[in-house]
Amino acid sequence: MFFFKFQKPGNLEFNMLRRGEIFFASVAELNDANECRPRFVLNGTTELWRRLATYILQEACFRSEVYGRISREEMCDLFSLSESLGTQLKKWARNRDVGLEMLDGLFRKLLEEELLKNNPIPLQSRLILDSTRRVLRHDLPKAIEEHSYIASFSRNAKNATMWGHYADAERGFVVVYATENGTIRIAAPIKMLHRTRPLPKDRLGDFEIGIYDEDELELKAVKYGKKPPKVNAFHRLIPRFSYSDEEDHYDVPLLLGGDAKDKEEYGIGLVKFSDWRYEQEVRAFLPAFNELPPDMRVMRAGAANVRGLIFGPRMSERDKMRAVLCCHLMRESSIQSKQESLQQFMFFQALQVVDRFDFRIVPVGILDGIYFDQHLPIKTFDNLDDTTAQSLRDACHQIGNSMQDVPTQTNSPSLK
Repeated sequence: MFFFKFQKPGNLEFNMLRRGEIFFASVAELNDANECRPRFVLNGTTELWRRLATYILQEACFRSEVYGRISREEMCDLFSLSESLGTQLKKWARNRDVGLEMLDGLFRKLLEEELLKNNPIPLQSRLILDSTRRVLRHDLPKAIEEHSYIASFSRNAKNATMWGHYADAERGFVVVYATENGTIRIAAPIKMLHRTRPLPKDRLGDFEIGIYDEDELELKAVKYGKKPPKVNAFHRLIPRFSYSDEEDHYDVPLLLGGDAKDKEEYGIGLVKFSDWRYEQEVRAFLPAFNELPPDMRVMRAGAANVRGLIFGPRMSERDKMRAVLCCHLMRESSIQSKQESLQQFMFFQALQVVDRFDFRIVPVGILDGIYFDQHLPIKTFDNLDDTTAQSLRDACHQIGNSMQDVPTQTNSPSLK
């Protein structure tokens, strides 16, 4: 399967091409404000609602504006309300999905009623309610956030909108990737990729957990729709609840996961608004659990995955020459590092179709690894043997052309 990355003809993009790199963007860096935006709901047992009430009260009491201004006894009395609050929340919610945005008003209403029953000092009651509001509106949403870093590709190399938006109005290029098993291999300069891996048969156990400097990431297809995926926030909050030593010993945090109904947790980052459907996107997710700065999210793609490059219809001859040299340097670096099973690196040209908004992809040649003076390391299509020429025709067909659209001989760009 081929998949593609549209690029502008800028210094950053050429440098990444020269190194065979791909960038994993954070959610905030993506071009859609709704990216990775789930619909958070709460749906769980009474036990989970009680623990949630405890968590909210604890967070409220340990905020700087509250801590030290109420006594230890008063704090314990407040925490004792969590059982009643949790029971009332569950009674109100029943088995419905409760939107996280509904929790603020509901929880503080119930808490205020409980505080009035116990006749506390008014100032302390107001202080606790104000702190609880901040927890529910700011701290709780932040607690359930997860860091996602995404590399985006397209399954369509011919879409005119993609060429316009992501390849500088057809002046850029498209990197052609290939996979046989639906994955892409990446390598980091240091060990930073968190992963669970199966153990070899000659070692005890089924798997190991570690941090590695290389990995093979699954490519996942994006779905398009009108609604964000629904996610049960309890699954993200359970690890943050407090537990006794005995509960930890008996794996209560793991067991509590079964008390929260599964929703569409695996849809985060894989559901986009239907207007983006033209992108036909596939994604790879970086296996990292901590926040990473941009420079830590540049990975080198497996040389066997990087298979070719498509010149844009309006790409300048100078930029084409630069792209060929970048590909040559990338491949030579891979050979020197003794990476195996490198197939022919192919060059193609995208040509506008006259009578419709579409493109033909025609073969240009292959990388031949010979560079000297002004001779570019490319063997043009009309100088290829029949077997290699046919393999480029087949690649064009897979990229999206029918066989009749691919000429047996093309006028290659003036790459000398």
